[in-house]
Amino acid sequence: MKDFPSKSIDLVLTSPPYADQRDYGIETSLILPDEYIQWFTPKAHQIYRVLKDDGSFVLNISDKVVDGFQHLYVFELVVYLCKNIGFNLVRDYIWYNPATPPNVYSRGGFGRTKKSHEYCFWFSKSAEWTFNLDSIRKPYGRDMQKYLQGKGKGDRTQNVRPSTHNFNCEKIWTDNGGSDPGSVIEIGNTNSNDTFSKLCKERGIAHPARFPEKLAEFFILSGTKEGAIVLDPFAGSGTTAISATRNQRKWIGIDSNPDYCDLATARMAIEFDGGENDV
Repeated sequence: MKDFPSKSIDLVLTSPPYADQRDYGIETSLILPDEYIQWFTPKAHQIYRVLKDDGSFVLNISDKVVDGFQHLYVFELVVYLCKNIGFNLVRDYIWYNPATPPNVYSRGGFGRTKKSHEYCFWFSKSAEWTFNLDSIRKPYGRDMQKYLQGKGKGDRTQNVRPSTHNFNCEKIWTDNGGSDPGSVIEIGNTNSNDTFSKLCKERGIAHPARFPEKLAEFFILSGTKEGAIVLDPFAGSGTTAISATRNQRKWIGIDSNPDYCDLATARMAIEFDGGENDV
């Protein structure tokens, strides 16, 4: 990133190595939680520099239990990025994976449930950033479809929610093409036999972690316009690049593991019949 021009990237979307959890195939991939901020700081400075003034940075990350308690490095990193690097926290999103398998915590002996979510923190560089709500709206539920047709029952006083919010059923509500999806993104990470998984098996390379393409798509569609440049400095399996290509964005992918770079390149060739990065 040091060689990139300043203010040249529209969106940085990435999932860096999680603290002290997985072997990503290189010696420097295991970072202790207490050392995570120090390790990430030079990357954060470069991310801030290369982003356009109206650009965004989306960080997918998860934490871990240390000495019996959930470590705070994720939350300390968020504070550091805002207080010391200069980012603004736009929204904290939860990626809920309903397909999270049972694990050691599921036995009930460690005083907590299994963790079935990760964090996706959306940061801006300035007071302005690209956001396209219409591109990520969810289909309306059956009740809302009634209100859109003016078929809701009762007046405002008869439709008080437990939250004390009044819902006016007498009017015909505006159809915006779908509802606001909110800040919890439910996507099962279940792909075990897709193109990339087959490539890993063929080449005898284990790739321990990757987020689903639909998660990348959520932020690419909402955070950029067609033709924008999306950067993933921890590109791994190339999911960000795949999603960017499908949605008519340009992309740059970086990874320190050459095996992963080769796999991502092969995956792109298969998915897009030889399609290449045009950045």
